[in-house]
Amino acid sequence: MSDVRKAIIATYAEWTAMSALRSGAPIKSRRDVYTALRGIDFAMLFDDALGPINRTSFDAWHADAIQAMIEKEPRLTVGWATKIINVYLKTRVYIGAQGRPYLKEMIHPPIDAGLWLGLARRFPNRPDILEHTNCVTRIKDIVDYKCYRRIIDGCRSAAKALDCELIEVEQLWAGTEFVASA
Repeated sequence: MSDVRKAIIATYAEWTAMSALRSGAPIKSRRDVYTALRGIDFAMLFDDALGPINRTSFDAWHADAIQAMIEKEPRLTVGWATKIINVYLKTRVYIGAQGRPYLKEMIHPPIDAGLWLGLARRFPNRPDILEHTNCVTRIKDIVDYKCYRRIIDGCRSAAKALDCELIEVEQLWAGTEFVASA
């Protein structure tokens, strides 16, 4: 992949993360979002010389990155910090095809009301999934990493039921729905 393509994808990933923040987000300005993102060390995810990544390494990096982002930007909760990082990674890794081998299989879906709605619709008779994924219903209520991990564990169960990768639970996202006017 050319250096120009890599740079374009990385810049676009920052923009998508910033654009994903709407009315309830505690930060919204480019300065705040990009400063928070650029305070995260993503190098270990994109250095091919490190070889394949595994879940243990990725999950440890993710927890540390969330903590670092909150320390850099204390207005963020765990929920909002994960949303920013997960949208960034979805764009750069899943869409942009960047990162170490197996990174695509490790990244988490961005959690928000659209995903919660989609999960509830798809799995109404699966309390084993919904008790985890929908244990809270607002991003700001994900206040610690233990709560976040519970949601991701539920998403892993949903991915298994759907026979897809964890990030592909996003297929259930209902965030683009609206009532068309006549």
